[in-house]
Amino acid sequence: MGEPSAILAINSLDRFTVFNNIIATQTLSPCGWLAGTTQIANNSVYGPRVGAKVISAASGWPADSSGNKIVCTITSIGPTIYFNINLPTIGANLNVPVTQTYTAVQASAQQPVSNALVAQYEDSKPYSNNFIISSPGALIYGYINRIIVSQIQLQYNIPTVCMGKNDTFVISKAGSINTTFTIPHGFYYADELAATLQTLIRADPATASLNMNVVFSPRDGFIFTSSSSTPFYFPDPVALFQPGTPTYILDIYYKTYRLLGMTISNSIPAVNQTSFDYPNFLYTPYIDIYSDVLTNYQNIKDTNTSIPKPKGLVARIYVSGTGQIQTTGSISALGTEAFVMTSDLNTPKVIRWTPDVAVPSIDFQLLDQYGDLIPGPEQGYSTEFQMTLLCVEGRD
Repeated sequence: MGEPSAILAINSLDRFTVFNNIIATQTLSPCGWLAGTTQIANNSVYGPRVGAKVISAASGWPADSSGNKIVCTITSIGPTIYFNINLPTIGANLNVPVTQTYTAVQASAQQPVSNALVAQYEDSKPYSNNFIISSPGALIYGYINRIIVSQIQLQYNIPTVCMGKNDTFVISKAGSINTTFTIPHGFYYADELAATLQTLIRADPATASLNMNVVFSPRDGFIFTSSSSTPFYFPDPVALFQPGTPTYILDIYYKTYRLLGMTISNSIPAVNQTSFDYPNFLYTPYIDIYSDVLTNYQNIKDTNTSIPKPKGLVARIYVSGTGQIQTTGSISALGTEAFVMTSDLNTPKVIRWTPDVAVPSIDFQLLDQYGDLIPGPEQGYSTEFQMTLLCVEGRD
């Protein structure tokens, strides 16, 4: 006779449904106003919200008799770039910040699914790479003895170029100092990235004389050619910094070189630099999903060959498929666009459980191949996932 089991369906967006009120704080800047008015000019990237609480430390903001700044309420938003507050200003000021605080989702007016949709739209915290899903009741009851990870769907949204992760490289040429370039973050086809690199290098006065041509070859990768026949090279990042430079600074350069296929061989001056390693547009070939709560009662702990050895591995998802050749073309490659993948785990992980422990909340962390939280949320590219767990009741 088979053992009874129940399905625990997990959606990373469910991390928002437990918040009756999601409080958001934003800086509206620049703002300005005249004396004795309730109208505040606003030219911020964030929009003011009716009902939001606003305050500014700048002179002229409404204040009480002791000079303390008053928290005001936005009463209306004009058809042009201004909003109205409930109290008049006491003096004029221009180009100053105003802090806006508001409740992103009102539980009384929204169903939980709407909470998740609004929070996803705003890309609110907690971010999808490190969060907790909570419930008023138990998510897992204490009469099971093992949990089986049976299926995972992942929406891979990590950009080709991630801000502060793999967006910086250096070019050196004879008789000049090193020139640092920062690639705008986002998704790129290989041809698009080649054109962007060429534009960056030609636009900088220090490297404009190279008259650089950058093309992408599906066979060779990126090819940098100095039309002026001036030798140049990609210096070893270690040579760029003093001893004691934080590792994460060096990591940015090495990850960018990995993206472009640059190696130590490209640190030798030449009028032509070709990728010695093949460009890798996939920021990480797999994503590890960790949860200390789910793996707390394992007798055998997971580990890996990396120096940091976090415990609690629930699943490793290889995003590059199962056996097929992965090619990088001018307008096609893994990592050049977002995609959704589903893994049916035919040999799933089985997690032992203690029968007398129920769980009202579960933690999750999504780590990349470097053991760091996957990038993206800070740029609005949250990688969401769904997971099916089979909770099994029965004897060992």
